[in-house]
Amino acid sequence: MAEIFQQGVDVSRYQGQIDWRKVKAAGQQYAIIRAVSSSKTGPYIDPFFQEHIQQAQAAGLRVGAYYYTYALNEQQAIAELELVLEALQGLKLEYPVFVDMEDSSIAALGRQAATNLARFALVVLDQKGWYSGLYTYTSFAQNNLDMSQLQEWPLFIADYRGFVGYPGRYDMWQFSSTGRVDGISTNTDLSYSYTDFLPRIIEGGYNGFEPLPTMIPLNNTQLEVFATNTEYFNGPDVNDIQGRLPLGFYPALTRSTGSYNGFEWVTFLFNGQEYWTALLDDRTRLVAGNDCCAQLEEALLQLEEKDAIMNATAQQLRQLADDLENG
Repeated sequence: MAEIFQQGVDVSRYQGQIDWRKVKAAGQQYAIIRAVSSSKTGPYIDPFFQEHIQQAQAAGLRVGAYYYTYALNEQQAIAELELVLEALQGLKLEYPVFVDMEDSSIAALGRQAATNLARFALVVLDQKGWYSGLYTYTSFAQNNLDMSQLQEWPLFIADYRGFVGYPGRYDMWQFSSTGRVDGISTNTDLSYSYTDFLPRIIEGGYNGFEPLPTMIPLNNTQLEVFATNTEYFNGPDVNDIQGRLPLGFYPALTRSTGSYNGFEWVTFLFNGQEYWTALLDDRTRLVAGNDCCAQLEEALLQLEEKDAIMNATAQQLRQLADDLENG
């Protein structure tokens, strides 16, 4: 089994009010939140969607979305997708937007018709700037879809037997529908993600993110961190905080040619890994490698001078003590 990247929950209006800070504290790292479903009167936006999205992200979870499709033809699929796009407007999502295809009414259409509808919805979401994926369960994928025609999209597979019976590649596994998590008063779906989608999303300019900034290489350059509140990130996204950098100098690799998401960015090496941080006048600056060494040498000289002064003062105090004692 692949290494787990993150663990998370899937929720909808049926979970009601959620204390997302407790969910985060309980170890959950992402949430896949229902945007749209349908009733007898047609598709509707989940009334808790915006609230769950905003509060989950505010609590520090990465967020994606899904919608449950009942569409039996492209016209019905378009009606659902129009509402999905309306619900997603203005959001930034770190996980895909999943087409949840599992309903028996779609299975009754036959394998190729169901596959065509899945592909249609996935393509529309991609074209509208949303990084899309397919959610389904093992038996539906094996018996009701031609998965060979859907391989280019991430797969979120549901299987509650303690293992995944689907033999193909998958990116996420929903392993329980009866999970209990602090902060959620009802049972909830639990899942693992084996994929970090965010770099792909940012690189492609999906999910409300701008395309990655143009970066130019830097030679013989150091990133100087001189403020203790300097944060670093996996990408040029201030919501994806990895931690705070110790004061010091770091090998700088590239710099953005302009502003991206309101900041100028630099990539650098820290503990052998490449990260991003923003260039902020009160926290960071780029210095030439020689300048960095010169500053270190100057600091050492200042320490040596202080040590010499302290040693001389100590010697004078000892002499004074001896004189008084021999008085």
